[in-house]
Amino acid sequence: MKVVNIIPTYNEKENIGLMLKALTKLAQANPQYDFVTLVVDDESPDGTAQIVKDYMKKDALTKLITGPKKGLGHALIRGYQYAAKELQADVIIPNDCDFSFDPERIPDLLKKINEGYDVVVASRHVGKGGTEGWSLFRKLNHWVSNVFFATYVAGVKEVKDHNGNFKAIRVKGVLDQVPLDELLTKVKIRGFGFQFYILYALSKVTKKFYEVPVVFKFRVRGETKIGKKYFKSYLRDILEYIKLSILIRLDRNQQFFKFGIVGFIGYLINASFLWFFGKISLPEWLIWGGSTEMAIISNFTLNNIWTFKKKQIFGPTQILKKFLQFNLTSAGALLIQIVFGTLGTMFFGKEYRQLLLPIIIVGLVLPYNYFMYTRVIWKRKK
Repeated sequence: MKVVNIIPTYNEKENIGLMLKALTKLAQANPQYDFVTLVVDDESPDGTAQIVKDYMKKDALTKLITGPKKGLGHALIRGYQYAAKELQADVIIPNDCDFSFDPERIPDLLKKINEGYDVVVASRHVGKGGTEGWSLFRKLNHWVSNVFFATYVAGVKEVKDHNGNFKAIRVKGVLDQVPLDELLTKVKIRGFGFQFYILYALSKVTKKFYEVPVVFKFRVRGETKIGKKYFKSYLRDILEYIKLSILIRLDRNQQFFKFGIVGFIGYLINASFLWFFGKISLPEWLIWGGSTEMAIISNFTLNNIWTFKKKQIFGPTQILKKFLQFNLTSAGALLIQIVFGTLGTMFFGKEYRQLLLPIIIVGLVLPYNYFMYTRVIWKRKK
Protein backbone atom coordinates (compact mmCIF):
# COMPACT_ATOMS: atom_id res chain seq x y z
CA MET A 1 0.00 0.00 0.00
CA LYS A 2 1.48 3.31 -1.08
CA VAL A 3 0.86 6.03 1.49
CA VAL A 4 1.63 9.67 0.75
CA ASN A 5 1.97 12.02 3.72
CA ILE A 6 1.07 15.53 2.58
CA ILE A 7 2.58 18.41 4.56
CA PRO A 8 1.45 21.94 3.53
CA THR A 9 3.92 24.61 4.64
CA TYR A 10 4.28 28.36 4.87
CA ASN A 11 7.12 29.75 6.99
CA GLU A 12 7.77 26.47 8.79
CA LYS A 13 11.59 26.41 8.81
CA GLU A 14 11.61 25.64 12.55
CA ASN A 15 9.44 22.54 12.10
CA ILE A 16 9.91 21.08 8.62
CA GLY A 17 13.26 19.40 9.23
CA LEU A 18 11.99 17.74 12.40
CA MET A 19 8.82 16.62 10.66
CA LEU A 20 10.71 15.07 7.75
CA LYS A 21 12.95 13.15 10.15
CA ALA A 22 9.92 11.97 12.12
CA LEU A 23 8.21 10.69 8.96
CA THR A 24 11.38 8.95 7.79
CA LYS A 25 11.70 7.22 11.15
CA LEU A 26 8.03 6.23 10.98
CA ALA A 27 8.51 4.74 7.51
CA GLN A 28 11.48 2.68 8.69
CA ALA A 29 9.47 1.36 11.64
CA ASN A 30 6.53 0.37 9.40
CA PRO A 31 8.00 -1.34 6.31
CA GLN A 32 4.62 -2.90 5.49
CA TYR A 33 3.70 0.47 3.97
CA ASP A 34 5.33 2.22 1.04
CA PHE A 35 5.63 5.73 2.50
CA VAL A 36 6.31 8.91 0.54
CA THR A 37 6.36 12.43 1.98
CA LEU A 38 5.04 15.28 -0.17
CA VAL A 39 5.70 18.83 1.03
CA VAL A 40 3.48 21.50 -0.55
CA ASP A 41 5.16 24.84 0.08
CA ASP A 42 3.54 28.18 -0.69
CA GLU A 43 6.83 29.87 -1.59
CA SER A 44 7.71 30.51 2.05
CA PRO A 45 10.02 33.53 2.34
CA ASP A 46 11.79 31.99 5.37
CA GLY A 47 13.54 29.26 3.36
CA THR A 48 11.32 26.30 4.21
CA ALA A 49 11.56 24.92 0.67
CA GLN A 50 15.36 24.99 0.69
CA ILE A 51 15.43 22.85 3.84
CA VAL A 52 13.22 20.33 2.04
CA LYS A 53 15.46 20.37 -1.05
CA ASP A 54 18.51 19.70 1.08
CA TYR A 55 16.73 16.80 2.77
CA MET A 56 15.70 15.35 -0.59
CA LYS A 57 19.38 14.87 -1.49
CA LYS A 58 19.60 12.08 1.09
CA ASP A 59 16.00 10.84 0.95
CA ALA A 60 14.49 9.99 -2.42
CA LEU A 61 11.07 9.38 -0.79
CA THR A 62 10.65 13.06 0.06
CA LYS A 63 9.04 15.18 -2.66
CA LEU A 64 8.39 18.92 -2.99
CA ILE A 65 5.98 21.01 -5.01
CA THR A 66 5.77 24.78 -4.71
CA GLY A 67 3.35 27.48 -5.76
CA PRO A 68 2.12 30.97 -4.88
CA LYS A 69 0.39 31.45 -1.54
CA LYS A 70 -3.35 31.20 -2.16
CA GLY A 71 -4.51 29.68 1.10
CA LEU A 72 -4.36 26.35 2.91
CA GLY A 73 -7.24 24.84 0.96
CA HIS A 74 -5.66 25.70 -2.37
CA ALA A 75 -2.36 24.14 -1.28
CA LEU A 76 -4.04 20.95 -0.06
CA ILE A 77 -5.98 20.50 -3.29
CA ARG A 78 -2.73 20.77 -5.25
CA GLY A 79 -1.18 18.23 -2.91
CA TYR A 80 -4.11 15.83 -3.16
CA GLN A 81 -4.01 15.99 -6.96
CA TYR A 82 -0.26 15.49 -7.18
CA ALA A 83 -0.29 12.59 -4.73
CA ALA A 84 -3.11 10.82 -6.54
CA LYS A 85 -2.00 11.38 -10.14
CA GLU A 86 1.76 11.76 -10.09
CA LEU A 87 2.69 9.62 -7.07
CA GLN A 88 -0.04 7.00 -7.59
CA ALA A 89 -0.99 7.00 -3.91
CA ASP A 90 -3.34 4.36 -2.52
CA VAL A 91 -3.92 6.44 0.61
CA ILE A 92 -3.13 10.07 1.36
CA ILE A 93 -2.58 11.45 4.85
CA PRO A 94 -2.43 15.25 5.09
CA ASN A 95 -1.06 16.65 8.34
CA ASP A 96 0.15 19.94 9.79
CA CYS A 97 3.87 20.64 9.99
CA ASP A 98 3.86 21.93 13.57
CA PHE A 99 3.32 18.58 15.37
CA SER A 100 -0.06 19.69 16.73
CA PHE A 101 -1.22 16.31 15.48
CA ASP A 102 1.30 13.62 16.41
CA PRO A 103 2.55 11.84 13.25
CA GLU A 104 3.16 8.76 15.42
CA ARG A 105 -0.61 8.17 15.16
CA ILE A 106 -0.40 7.52 11.42
CA PRO A 107 -0.38 3.69 11.87
CA ASP A 108 -3.60 3.99 13.88
CA LEU A 109 -5.29 5.72 10.95
CA LEU A 110 -3.97 3.16 8.47
CA LYS A 111 -5.18 0.31 10.66
CA LYS A 112 -8.75 1.51 10.16
CA ILE A 113 -8.18 1.91 6.41
CA ASN A 114 -7.08 -1.74 6.36
CA GLU A 115 -10.28 -2.67 8.19
CA GLY A 116 -12.30 -1.29 5.28
CA TYR A 117 -12.99 2.34 6.14
CA ASP A 118 -12.44 4.91 3.40
CA VAL A 119 -12.01 8.10 5.43
CA VAL A 120 -10.38 7.99 8.87
CA VAL A 121 -10.33 11.27 10.77
CA ALA A 122 -8.01 12.05 13.68
CA SER A 123 -10.66 13.45 16.01
CA ARG A 124 -10.57 15.75 19.02
CA HIS A 125 -14.22 15.00 19.75
CA VAL A 126 -14.49 11.25 20.31
CA GLY A 127 -13.24 9.00 23.09
CA LYS A 128 -10.20 10.45 24.86
CA GLY A 129 -9.58 13.02 22.14
CA GLY A 130 -9.17 16.66 23.06
CA THR A 131 -6.94 19.73 22.97
CA GLU A 132 -4.05 21.08 25.02
CA GLY A 133 -2.78 24.65 25.30
CA TRP A 134 -5.73 26.37 23.65
CA SER A 135 -6.83 29.84 24.72
CA LEU A 136 -10.49 30.64 25.35
CA PHE A 137 -10.57 32.49 22.01
CA ARG A 138 -9.24 29.44 20.17
CA LYS A 139 -11.80 27.19 21.84
CA LEU A 140 -14.65 29.57 20.99
CA ASN A 141 -13.39 29.96 17.42
CA HIS A 142 -13.29 26.18 17.01
CA TRP A 143 -16.79 25.68 18.46
CA VAL A 144 -18.34 28.30 16.19
CA SER A 145 -16.81 26.79 13.04
CA ASN A 146 -16.87 23.09 13.93
CA VAL A 147 -20.21 22.86 15.72
CA PHE A 148 -22.37 25.81 14.73
CA PHE A 149 -21.45 26.20 11.07
CA ALA A 150 -20.15 22.77 9.99
CA THR A 151 -22.62 20.66 11.98
CA TYR A 152 -25.78 22.74 12.21
CA VAL A 153 -25.69 25.22 9.35
CA ALA A 154 -24.03 22.95 6.76
CA GLY A 155 -25.40 19.70 8.21
CA VAL A 156 -22.15 17.73 7.81
CA LYS A 157 -22.60 15.00 10.41
CA GLU A 158 -20.52 12.11 9.12
CA VAL A 159 -17.91 12.95 11.77
CA LYS A 160 -17.72 15.17 14.84
CA ASP A 161 -14.38 16.81 14.08
CA HIS A 162 -14.59 18.72 10.81
CA ASN A 163 -11.64 21.07 10.90
CA GLY A 164 -8.56 18.95 11.46
CA ASN A 165 -6.04 18.43 8.68
CA PHE A 166 -4.90 15.02 9.96
CA LYS A 167 -6.88 12.25 8.26
CA ALA A 168 -6.39 9.22 6.03
CA ILE A 169 -8.28 9.01 2.72
CA ARG A 170 -8.44 6.06 0.35
CA VAL A 171 -7.73 7.19 -3.21
CA LYS A 172 -9.09 4.51 -5.55
CA GLY A 173 -12.86 4.63 -5.78
CA VAL A 174 -13.08 7.39 -3.18
CA LEU A 175 -10.86 10.47 -3.51
CA ASP A 176 -10.49 9.93 -7.24
CA GLN A 177 -14.28 10.32 -7.52
CA VAL A 178 -14.18 13.83 -6.02
CA PRO A 179 -13.90 16.59 -8.67
CA LEU A 180 -11.02 18.45 -7.03
CA ASP A 181 -10.62 20.79 -10.01
CA GLU A 182 -14.17 22.02 -9.48
CA LEU A 183 -13.39 22.88 -5.87
CA LEU A 184 -10.89 25.38 -7.26
CA THR A 185 -12.79 26.63 -10.30
CA LYS A 186 -16.47 26.46 -9.29
CA VAL A 187 -16.57 26.41 -5.52
CA LYS A 188 -13.35 28.47 -5.44
CA ILE A 189 -12.06 27.18 -2.13
CA ARG A 190 -8.96 28.90 -0.80
CA GLY A 191 -8.82 28.70 2.99
CA PHE A 192 -9.20 26.27 5.87
CA GLY A 193 -12.87 25.73 5.00
CA PHE A 194 -11.54 23.06 2.67
CA GLN A 195 -11.10 20.80 5.71
CA PHE A 196 -14.82 20.32 6.25
CA TYR A 197 -15.86 20.79 2.62
CA ILE A 198 -13.73 17.83 1.54
CA LEU A 199 -15.53 15.70 4.14
CA TYR A 200 -18.84 16.73 2.57
CA ALA A 201 -17.51 15.97 -0.94
CA LEU A 202 -16.29 12.56 0.25
CA SER A 203 -19.66 11.82 1.89
CA LYS A 204 -21.22 11.85 -1.58
CA VAL A 205 -18.91 8.98 -2.53
CA THR A 206 -18.71 6.85 0.63
CA LYS A 207 -20.36 6.39 4.01
CA LYS A 208 -17.39 4.53 5.47
CA PHE A 209 -16.10 7.16 7.90
CA TYR A 210 -14.31 6.51 11.17
CA GLU A 211 -12.86 8.77 13.88
CA VAL A 212 -9.74 7.92 15.87
CA PRO A 213 -9.39 9.92 19.12
CA VAL A 214 -6.32 12.17 19.26
CA VAL A 215 -5.11 15.06 21.39
CA PHE A 216 -4.34 18.27 19.53
CA LYS A 217 -1.46 20.21 21.11
CA PHE A 218 -0.69 23.86 20.50
CA ARG A 219 2.49 24.35 18.48
CA VAL A 220 5.73 24.92 20.43
CA ARG A 221 7.79 26.19 17.48
CA GLY A 222 7.05 28.59 14.65
CA GLU A 223 4.20 31.02 14.24
CA THR A 224 0.49 30.33 14.32
CA LYS A 225 -1.49 31.41 11.27
CA ILE A 226 -4.32 32.61 13.52
CA GLY A 227 -3.19 36.00 14.77
CA LYS A 228 -2.69 39.69 14.01
CA LYS A 229 0.00 39.08 11.39
CA TYR A 230 -2.36 37.01 9.25
CA PHE A 231 -5.58 38.79 10.23
CA LYS A 232 -6.68 39.64 6.68
CA SER A 233 -6.32 36.09 5.41
CA TYR A 234 -7.89 34.76 8.60
CA LEU A 235 -10.92 37.04 8.17
CA ARG A 236 -11.19 36.04 4.50
CA ASP A 237 -11.12 32.37 5.51
CA ILE A 238 -13.89 32.92 8.07
CA LEU A 239 -16.15 34.54 5.48
CA GLU A 240 -15.38 31.71 3.07
CA TYR A 241 -16.21 29.15 5.77
CA ILE A 242 -19.62 30.74 6.28
CA LYS A 243 -20.21 30.79 2.52
CA LEU A 244 -19.26 27.13 2.18
CA SER A 245 -21.57 26.19 5.05
CA ILE A 246 -24.52 27.82 3.30
CA LEU A 247 -23.60 26.28 -0.08
CA ILE A 248 -23.45 22.82 1.47
CA ARG A 249 -26.81 23.28 3.16
CA LEU A 250 -28.43 24.42 -0.09
CA ASP A 251 -26.81 21.60 -2.05
CA ARG A 252 -27.54 18.91 0.52
CA ASN A 253 -31.03 20.05 1.39
CA GLN A 254 -32.87 22.05 -1.23
CA GLN A 255 -35.96 21.47 0.90
CA PHE A 256 -34.47 23.79 3.52
CA PHE A 257 -33.94 26.47 0.86
CA LYS A 258 -37.57 26.23 -0.26
CA PHE A 259 -38.66 26.29 3.35
CA GLY A 260 -36.75 29.56 3.79
CA ILE A 261 -38.45 31.16 0.79
CA VAL A 262 -41.89 30.11 2.01
CA GLY A 263 -40.98 31.42 5.43
CA PHE A 264 -39.99 34.78 3.94
CA ILE A 265 -43.31 35.03 2.10
CA GLY A 266 -45.02 34.16 5.37
CA TYR A 267 -43.02 36.90 7.05
CA LEU A 268 -44.22 39.47 4.50
CA ILE A 269 -47.82 38.39 5.05
CA ASN A 270 -47.29 38.44 8.80
CA ALA A 271 -45.77 41.93 8.69
CA SER A 272 -48.56 43.25 6.45
CA PHE A 273 -51.35 42.02 8.70
CA LEU A 274 -49.44 43.13 11.78
CA TRP A 275 -49.52 46.64 10.33
CA PHE A 276 -53.17 46.37 9.23
CA PHE A 277 -54.50 44.96 12.51
CA GLY A 278 -52.49 47.58 14.39
CA LYS A 279 -54.18 50.32 12.38
CA ILE A 280 -57.69 49.16 13.36
CA SER A 281 -56.76 49.18 17.04
CA LEU A 282 -57.31 45.54 17.98
CA PRO A 283 -56.07 44.20 21.35
CA GLU A 284 -52.30 43.62 21.27
CA TRP A 285 -52.56 39.85 21.69
CA LEU A 286 -55.07 39.67 18.80
CA ILE A 287 -52.86 41.82 16.56
CA TRP A 288 -49.99 39.36 16.98
CA GLY A 289 -52.18 36.25 16.99
CA GLY A 290 -54.25 37.23 13.94
CA SER A 291 -51.27 38.25 11.80
CA THR A 292 -49.49 35.02 12.75
CA GLU A 293 -52.51 32.93 11.71
CA MET A 294 -52.50 34.58 8.27
CA ALA A 295 -48.86 33.55 7.88
CA ILE A 296 -49.68 30.02 9.06
CA ILE A 297 -52.31 29.65 6.31
CA SER A 298 -49.79 30.84 3.71
CA ASN A 299 -47.05 28.57 5.03
CA PHE A 300 -49.26 25.48 5.01
CA THR A 301 -50.44 26.06 1.45
CA LEU A 302 -47.04 26.83 -0.10
CA ASN A 303 -45.16 24.14 1.82
CA ASN A 304 -47.72 21.54 0.77
CA ILE A 305 -47.63 22.34 -2.94
CA TRP A 306 -43.91 23.22 -3.22
CA THR A 307 -41.50 22.57 -0.33
CA PHE A 308 -42.81 19.10 0.48
CA LYS A 309 -44.24 18.38 -2.97
CA LYS A 310 -42.97 14.77 -2.94
CA LYS A 311 -45.07 14.17 0.18
CA GLN A 312 -47.92 16.45 -0.87
CA ILE A 313 -51.27 16.04 0.88
CA PHE A 314 -54.28 15.59 -1.44
CA GLY A 315 -58.06 15.50 -1.02
CA PRO A 316 -60.33 17.92 0.89
CA THR A 317 -60.62 15.62 3.93
CA GLN A 318 -56.88 14.98 4.24
CA ILE A 319 -56.02 18.62 3.61
CA LEU A 320 -58.49 19.76 6.29
CA LYS A 321 -57.22 17.14 8.72
CA LYS A 322 -53.60 18.09 8.11
CA PHE A 323 -54.39 21.81 8.22
CA LEU A 324 -55.94 21.38 11.68
CA GLN A 325 -52.90 19.35 12.71
CA PHE A 326 -50.69 22.02 11.18
CA ASN A 327 -52.44 24.65 13.29
CA LEU A 328 -51.96 22.56 16.39
CA THR A 329 -48.25 22.11 15.72
CA SER A 330 -48.07 25.80 14.85
CA ALA A 331 -49.64 26.65 18.18
CA GLY A 332 -46.11 26.82 19.54
CA ALA A 333 -45.16 29.41 16.91
CA LEU A 334 -48.40 31.26 17.56
CA LEU A 335 -47.75 31.27 21.29
CA ILE A 336 -44.13 32.35 20.76
CA GLN A 337 -45.18 35.37 18.72
CA ILE A 338 -48.07 36.34 20.99
CA VAL A 339 -45.98 36.12 24.16
CA PHE A 340 -42.73 37.63 22.90
CA GLY A 341 -44.47 40.11 20.60
CA THR A 342 -46.78 41.39 23.34
CA LEU A 343 -43.97 41.55 25.90
CA GLY A 344 -41.66 43.23 23.40
CA THR A 345 -44.30 45.83 22.56
CA MET A 346 -44.95 46.49 26.24
CA PHE A 347 -41.24 46.93 26.88
CA PHE A 348 -40.12 48.83 23.75
CA GLY A 349 -43.34 50.38 22.46
CA LYS A 350 -45.78 49.81 19.59
CA GLU A 351 -43.52 51.60 17.12
CA TYR A 352 -41.06 48.67 17.38
CA ARG A 353 -43.51 45.96 16.24
CA GLN A 354 -41.97 45.64 12.77
CA LEU A 355 -38.46 45.42 14.24
CA LEU A 356 -39.46 42.83 16.82
CA LEU A 357 -41.18 40.61 14.23
CA PRO A 358 -38.10 39.45 12.22
CA ILE A 359 -36.08 38.97 15.41
CA ILE A 360 -38.76 36.71 16.89
CA ILE A 361 -39.28 34.81 13.62
CA VAL A 362 -35.61 34.16 12.81
CA GLY A 363 -34.49 33.48 16.36
CA LEU A 364 -37.42 31.40 17.64
CA VAL A 365 -40.16 30.61 15.14
CA LEU A 366 -38.19 29.33 12.14
CA PRO A 367 -36.20 26.67 14.05
CA TYR A 368 -39.40 25.51 15.80
CA ASN A 369 -41.41 25.40 12.55
CA TYR A 370 -38.81 23.46 10.55
CA PHE A 371 -38.57 20.85 13.27
CA MET A 372 -42.35 20.42 13.48
CA TYR A 373 -42.89 20.42 9.70
CA THR A 374 -40.29 17.74 9.02
CA ARG A 375 -41.04 15.59 12.07
CA VAL A 376 -44.84 15.85 12.23
CA ILE A 377 -46.75 17.28 9.25
CA TRP A 378 -44.68 16.05 6.29
CA LYS A 379 -42.88 13.31 8.20
CA ARG A 380 -41.08 10.87 5.93
CA LYS A 381 -42.81 7.49 5.86
CA LYS A 382 -40.56 4.58 6.87
